[in-house]
Amino acid sequence: DLSRIFNGLVLTTPDRFQTAAQLTRVWRNECLRVLYDRLIDAQDRKFIDEKLQSLVEDQAVLKSHSEVIFRQPSLFGDYRTALDVGEAQIYEDIVDYDAARPIFEEILQEYNEQFTRMNLVLFEDAIEHLTRIYRVIRMDKGNALLVGVGGSGKASLTRLAAYAAHCEIFEIKLSRGYNESSFREDLKILYNKLGIENKKIVFMFGDQHVAEEGFLELINNMLTTGMVPALFADEER
Repeated sequence: DLSRIFNGLVLTTPDRFQTAAQLTRVWRNECLRVLYDRLIDAQDRKFIDEKLQSLVEDQAVLKSHSEVIFRQPSLFGDYRTALDVGEAQIYEDIVDYDAARPIFEEILQEYNEQFTRMNLVLFEDAIEHLTRIYRVIRMDKGNALLVGVGGSGKASLTRLAAYAAHCEIFEIKLSRGYNESSFREDLKILYNKLGIENKKIVFMFGDQHVAEEGFLELINNMLTTGMVPALFADEER
């Protein structure tokens, strides 16, 4: 977890984060994304908030800037120039919803011109979730578990975030008789796209795809080691 926090911090550049308050604000954001977002209990989330507040206020040089450091919302990303081919993508504080909304609306408009139209309403919660999903996708070996009722927009937001990050979506397609052997064949296709074709891929795997319990063990291997044991035969390597 500590390394994931630092993975976010090293995305910063001196021209965008010039003061102790600005750097502390991005540190807080990375702590929230890595730790806070994984918690479901209100008391646990409150503990994280209070701990971060306490750590900041213990530093005299930061205490007077706590209003800036803890200002809501906490929206950081490099998606401002996501559609500008050849333009450097700079990790920055997007500041507020009014700044983030037109960026994602433009990305959504371009997505709808190329793929099946998504009628998304980018309200504040959607913008926050988009920013979180996008951040995970941009991280090396990033992964996220999205929990919510069916039809709440988890897949749509992931598709939009993947498009903004210039990634291709990969999903398995269940059919009659689809089993672990079939799943392994699909995973071979996925790894060939990643390794041989050098494509940037977002693998979307929903609860509707769990045709057999064994699928989850393979997914767990992917998350922990990055590979599925004995996926390729010797002659395929």
